[in-house]
Amino acid sequence: MLLVAWLGVICWKVAASSELRTNTSDNLRIQFDPQDYTTTFSQPVFLNLWIDGSWSKNLSVLFNAADNTFVLVRPHTTRIYEKQNYRRNLSRLEANGLRPGRFVVTAKVEPKGEVDDRRLFVHLKIALNQPMIYISLLIGWSYTACWSTGYYPQILLNYRKRSVVGLSFDFLHINIVGHISYAIFNSFLYWNSYIEQEYFNRHPYGLNPVIGNDVGFAIHASFATGYTIVQCYVYESGGNSVSTTAKGIIWSYVVIMLVSFIMVLLGTYHWLDFLYVLSYIKLSTTLVKYFPQAYINYKRKSTEGFSIVNRLLDIAGGLFGILQMVINAWNFDDWQSITGDPVKFGMGLFSILFDLVFIVQHYFLYRKQHVTGNNDMKVMYNLTDTQ
Repeated sequence: MLLVAWLGVICWKVAASSELRTNTSDNLRIQFDPQDYTTTFSQPVFLNLWIDGSWSKNLSVLFNAADNTFVLVRPHTTRIYEKQNYRRNLSRLEANGLRPGRFVVTAKVEPKGEVDDRRLFVHLKIALNQPMIYISLLIGWSYTACWSTGYYPQILLNYRKRSVVGLSFDFLHINIVGHISYAIFNSFLYWNSYIEQEYFNRHPYGLNPVIGNDVGFAIHASFATGYTIVQCYVYESGGNSVSTTAKGIIWSYVVIMLVSFIMVLLGTYHWLDFLYVLSYIKLSTTLVKYFPQAYINYKRKSTEGFSIVNRLLDIAGGLFGILQMVINAWNFDDWQSITGDPVKFGMGLFSILFDLVFIVQHYFLYRKQHVTGNNDMKVMYNLTDTQ
């Protein structure tokens, strides 16, 4: 609840301080829309350059061949004539990739200093193989579906048993802190123009890293985990509760958030830095949240009450995610996308490692106890039916 309340406060404060800054003048807007294109090697793609408004001088939009070594743009110059009123005028430019890879195609406005052209660029991804692009998209939707549906087997198991015995409260409470932090990070970077502009100022040739799927997944995960926590306080718990260690971890996160938030209010921290803190909290929760559930399974010598289907879907999603990264790295000749982001890749492997731990616990170490537990339940149901 505290995090939710902070979300409302942050919304109000960011909105109050927002000053939308654009990369154009008030009278003339020059922009690429969209700014992200995907094509295949030797296949041309058409870039949309939009011009809106008027200017008191003749201007030229130039594509510098030295800056765009591996991309050929035609025509290389677009003219904007003085005092001519452009109304969403569209200029279509043909771009040809000379080799596979990921490139930033830049343009400059001459004379210099007339218009802010720092955001006048496009990201161009040139693939080796067209079918692999669609396979990658299919794999992306597959791991999103696995991760999104993975919350419901546990919810349904709790509902059928009217019990959460065997489910770690620590795992859930640490997990929801991470999900809410991730939801706040994604929501503000995706929807708030002030935060987005801060990101662009820091990353001149960067595109917004958050897409709609990221926002939807994070919000959905927060609600699904929150609903599971509600079940913990409604159904039979067997005396389970949040441990002192988990409470200490959660409160340390709260203190970090609060200190960062106060630093923003005092002007010593940027809003984007505060959001980065939330993203780091999300990463750290992934490192610690699995230990309590693995320990409670070990302590009980059983996985009864803990849905293994959740972990099967999670490991499937993780493997799909890594497969997509490898396919994209090969298709776009961009292996740095893996080696250049070791944290993301390492976190994926870490989650898969713990999924394997849970699978070994369920199907090998505690299989006898699991099967016995199922047989005891069947006997109980049979006795109930005969009465």
